[in-house]
Amino acid sequence: MCTEEESNALQENWNRLVAEPVAQAGGTPPTLVNLASPYRLVVKPILDYVLDMEAKNPGRQIAVIVPELVERHWYHYLLHNQRAELLKALLLVKGSRNIVLINVPWYIIA
Repeated sequence: MCTEEESNALQENWNRLVAEPVAQAGGTPPTLVNLASPYRLVVKPILDYVLDMEAKNPGRQIAVIVPELVERHWYHYLLHNQRAELLKALLLVKGSRNIVLINVPWYIIA
């Protein structure tokens, strides 16, 4: 769980980098939603939220952007990306065809 300062900074960056440019282009800005979750339990709150959004908006597509770490060594994949794989599998099993999964590679520069 992030602190209130981190949450505020994220919201400010979201407004500056996403919401304002979309509004200036004449579109409807997407809403940033912060989900609270217990320690290390990130899959269930996301899954519950997406399935709730699907139920509240039947007939609409819901895009879920899933960041996946790109590691330097193949054996690091055994340690990372397991949550992303679990989330994708659960969304495919429990969701409908209206849920679209988008994989985004996330490079960590060390």
